[in-house]
Amino acid sequence: MFRTDIGRQILPVVVAHRGASASYPENTLASFQGAIDAGADIVELDVRLSADGVPVIMHNAEVDATTDGSGWVHELTVAELKRLDASRGRGSRAEIPTLEEAFRFLSGKAGINVEIKNMPGEPAFDSPREAAAEQVVILLHRIGFDGPMLVSSFNWLSIERVKELEPQVPTGFLTIGPFDPYACLVYVRSRGHDYVLPQVPAVLDAGEAFTRAAHDDGVLVGTWVMDEPEGLERLFAIGVDAVATNDPATAVPIRDRFRARSG
Repeated sequence: MFRTDIGRQILPVVVAHRGASASYPENTLASFQGAIDAGADIVELDVRLSADGVPVIMHNAEVDATTDGSGWVHELTVAELKRLDASRGRGSRAEIPTLEEAFRFLSGKAGINVEIKNMPGEPAFDSPREAAAEQVVILLHRIGFDGPMLVSSFNWLSIERVKELEPQVPTGFLTIGPFDPYACLVYVRSRGHDYVLPQVPAVLDAGEAFTRAAHDDGVLVGTWVMDEPEGLERLFAIGVDAVATNDPATAVPIRDRFRARSG
């Protein structure tokens, strides 16, 4: 089946943002392997639906930015997406993975953070249906996942749909810098989500008082994206539980020092 723990015993954790994307093509199996090799605890990846309803790994609504093709993800079939090269000249040819491929590749090797992409203004936006959220849960039940997992989104309807379908799956609410992290914490607590996930500037501004408030409410704090050693030190020092980074090789030794202090 799948594990519902989110690794409280090994906090803090390093989340490889789209894999080890500073060194490898983002959201590819090569990037995920790079994250594993670097010692990241969790691999974060982005999920959208193809034209034939298959969950695939792609950040943007269009394939243009990260492949040699063009067009909307939701208008291309899996077969058409698989013909594209996602390497962007960084190493050998790389396919766009499906979520099933990512589950099977990462299971037993690292945790997974599935970010559901379904935002207003995008042509494939389908709230309140939330077909991508449904497919994530269906796939999870069908093949399972061995390791800590989290489903997150900037769209609260996406994570609420996940909780409705499978209450045991840990969920987290992502927000950008201008959002008040305390207001986000109120929402997360009220809806039974596990993580509050403000952007780095908001977390640094709110400081240790915010992480203490979240922990007092039984909520974990994650943030995104930090690659600089000084910034990683500050985030772990104020009690952030999970930091997403494009460069896990830099973040992992800093994580290890903070684990040793708390051990």
